[in-house]
Amino acid sequence: MRRGALCLAIVMVSLLTWESSAYAQIALRFSPQDTTVAPGGGGRLSIMIDDAVDIRTIDLRVAFDTTVVRSLGGGDGALFTESGHQLFSGFEESAPGEWYGYTVIMGAGDHVMGPGELYYWDFEAVAEGVSPITDVQTFMAANDGSWYDDVTITATTVTVADSVSAVPDIPGLRSNLRLHPNPFNPRTEISFDLTQSGWVELTVYDIRGHQVVVLHDGTAPAGEFKTSWDGLDSSGLAQPGGVYLFRMSTPVGRSVTKGVLLK
Repeated sequence: MRRGALCLAIVMVSLLTWESSAYAQIALRFSPQDTTVAPGGGGRLSIMIDDAVDIRTIDLRVAFDTTVVRSLGGGDGALFTESGHQLFSGFEESAPGEWYGYTVIMGAGDHVMGPGELYYWDFEAVAEGVSPITDVQTFMAANDGSWYDDVTITATTVTVADSVSAVPDIPGLRSNLRLHPNPFNPRTEISFDLTQSGWVELTVYDIRGHQVVVLHDGTAPAGEFKTSWDGLDSSGLAQPGGVYLFRMSTPVGRSVTKGVLLK
């Protein structure tokens, strides 16, 4: 069912006249962000709304990588199911690597109010890799029949990999290893603080623990140190989107943080 059919369903039930919208942009999000599961495992992502807005209808499509994860289906989230309203809804895999969900609240004048969970999606890990989970197209309407102008879902990733213990974190290193922005595309700035000058190695690994590039290997002064990564490996090849590990090593220990490269 597409947007026009959803409008017709609402008109038939509530006798409302649907009009164009003048609402501001609304950003939905996946929860949890940047999930990592072991091969053969599975998980659940929810689509959440944080804005306190009224919702009568929603129609969305989400894309994923079928070589990494397999859809196990999904459905209405708690915001709809706990409302007590009569729902006209569906959830299906509309094309390989794409699922489609829609919900219409049928009672005249009935609606739900954010924030809360709109949908959930269950998945199974197929093979090691990183699957971006992205918004293809989303429509959402308010109780008065107006379509919100611009509704998007912030992208996330599902990473299928064995344990990342190859690059463990060692507590006690006061480095404050930071990335900004994060997620990023194509460049992020890495910064950290040292209590004294000395040797530092800063290395980027993929989620499987394979070394991608060494960003710094040498002396760093006391205080704040900054460098950046442009998403390239040591050979100058652009890396795929996904989760990367940034490891800073010093003679007294090391610290690891995660970054997400969006493509």
